[in-house]
Amino acid sequence: MGIFSDKNDTDKEDLKRIKEIIISTGNINRSYVVRDVVFATTKIEADLFDPSVDPNESLAGIKLELQQKAYAYGANAVINCHFDHDHVLQDGKTYLQIFAYGTVVQYIQSTIGG
Repeated sequence: MGIFSDKNDTDKEDLKRIKEIIISTGNINRSYVVRDVVFATTKIEADLFDPSVDPNESLAGIKLELQQKAYAYGANAVINCHFDHDHVLQDGKTYLQIFAYGTVVQYIQSTIGG
């Protein structure tokens, strides 16, 4: 690799690192420092209670947004996440509005016995 790296390689590396950031609705069993609290919102056309809709797929975008915000801090996880949603009927279509937030944390090294 030369002095100037290919932007696509950087994007792939960034995306790989972003996807490794843990999103958890609870705490984690590691030592960490709190970096910040982050918020994300989105609105998608979907009826979450329609049997043909996969909720995991529908929420993937909001999870990615939380991961991207954590990545900007150089963090490892977003913990104690909360997800709230509302169904909105607009122009005959059902939309899902999602509000999410969590605590951005960065792992720290701990020593045994101290």
